[in-house]
Amino acid sequence: MFTDPVRPAGGTRLPVKLHRRVCLVQTEDALLAEELLARKKLGQDIVGRLTDCVLLVRPGRVEAVIQELQKMGHTPQVVSR
Repeated sequence: MFTDPVRPAGGTRLPVKLHRRVCLVQTEDALLAEELLARKKLGQDIVGRLTDCVLLVRPGRVEAVIQELQKMGHTPQVVSR
């Protein structure tokens, strides 16, 4: 039986939003994501956690996040599409 992830088996619809032009931080593991969230300066620029390893960056704060990651000794790979 095929199950549609947007429409559960009961037939009710779930609201879905698609956002364009968002910035994400993707880490190698969940522990690193926790470390980033715990850092006060960086934590305030993170809007939410999408998965264990993916963090959503506050709009307009991309450069600040990159700079803070570099201060922490990380070398972020910036990918734009």
